[in-house]
Amino acid sequence: MIRKPSKLSIRYNQLVIEQEEAVSIPLEDICSILIEEPAVTVTSVALSKMAEYNIALFTCDQKRLPNGVFNTFQKHSRQLSVLYMQYAYTKPFKKRIWQQIVIQKLINQGKCLEFLNKEGAEDLYRISKTVDSGDTNNREAYGAKKYFHYLFGSQFTRRSDNTINIALNYGYAIMRGIVARSLVNYGFFPCIGIHHDNDLNKFNLADDFMEVLRPLVDLYVAQHVNPDDEFSASIRADLYNLANVDILINDETLTVVNAVEEIAKSFVTASKTQNPSCLKLPKLLPLQLHVYE
Repeated sequence: MIRKPSKLSIRYNQLVIEQEEAVSIPLEDICSILIEEPAVTVTSVALSKMAEYNIALFTCDQKRLPNGVFNTFQKHSRQLSVLYMQYAYTKPFKKRIWQQIVIQKLINQGKCLEFLNKEGAEDLYRISKTVDSGDTNNREAYGAKKYFHYLFGSQFTRRSDNTINIALNYGYAIMRGIVARSLVNYGFFPCIGIHHDNDLNKFNLADDFMEVLRPLVDLYVAQHVNPDDEFSASIRADLYNLANVDILINDETLTVVNAVEEIAKSFVTASKTQNPSCLKLPKLLPLQLHVYE
């Protein structure tokens, strides 16, 4: 996370960050970089190496909210075959994939409420059991309306201009970019979605899979942010660092970044076999930074 005037360059396959002092970080250890400070220079070689090492580079607007992400150009060895595979998805396959995503999102929303000792968890779990193929009865929207009222109170709306919504949007943008990074790495074209299909959206597929990660952002914001708070640098740093907290996938505790890799990997298997049950989706855990043994 770059907050001061800096120059980013490359030396010996390490990212060199020049501020008051110069710091070097091996490129292979970096998943993403977020630039908040306007006065940052990035060399063309650094941009090229970020693409080579599949490092997502986030830019921010004047309000320090993420407004862009630089991702690797499609470099998968079988890019055309992946494109044909995405275009060949059947309606039943897409509807069942979306059903699984909505079910897990609702379960994770219930877990969020449970971890916060708020009412409504059982309500969300009950709604998750009524999701049909393709969510034709729109349980996702119904659950979301009830969920946010349980989470932030009956007067809360997602349209309000307050720090809670600013923080939510910031965290969601980070999750979206991390998901897009992994999908591109596995050869998918993120503009071709399962449920999201906006012609103007380059990240429809990322928006599909990030749905299960939204409650992770919600959990942090509900625990640490008040509507009248300043949207401080420490809050932004914590939201960015959610990429490194624990989450459960396939009965294994991984960082969010590594869990997203597992989502993409399992979606490859599901796509090739046309078997939606191969898809692996993460389950929410209490917020805790991952510890490597």
